[in-house]
Amino acid sequence: MYFCHKALPGGAFDGVEDVVSPFGYRKGEGIDAGCGEVDWICNRDRARTDPIFESLQPVDGKISGAAAKSELIKSKLPNNVLSKIWKLSDYDQDGFLDIEEFALAMHLINVKMDGNELPTALPLHLVPPSKRRVDQD
Repeated sequence: MYFCHKALPGGAFDGVEDVVSPFGYRKGEGIDAGCGEVDWICNRDRARTDPIFESLQPVDGKISGAAAKSELIKSKLPNNVLSKIWKLSDYDQDGFLDIEEFALAMHLINVKMDGNELPTALPLHLVPPSKRRVDQD
């Protein structure tokens, strides 16, 4: 079992125990939405995000940063925020987004547009399923 806000080792929450305030902060909202659920939260919006990804003409299952940028800027979020979303979403740091990483980017855009803060490191429950290691869960 892992705690919902615990990020990958070396992140801001590395070694931090699960602390919940009496106001319910971090309970199923913002970046913690989907924590503890069996299904990856980004799958909820895949009926919308997958066709967008396909419209960006992926090559070998991935889109370039330029192709992703053309879609992500439609959010009208500032470039520094989109840069952070890119860094969190390009999980394998190859300079491209696959379909899961793109779904993650779109999810993070929605989190930010809903007025929530973005994490400094990607929480384990948001790691794309195909990129998870057995020892992460």
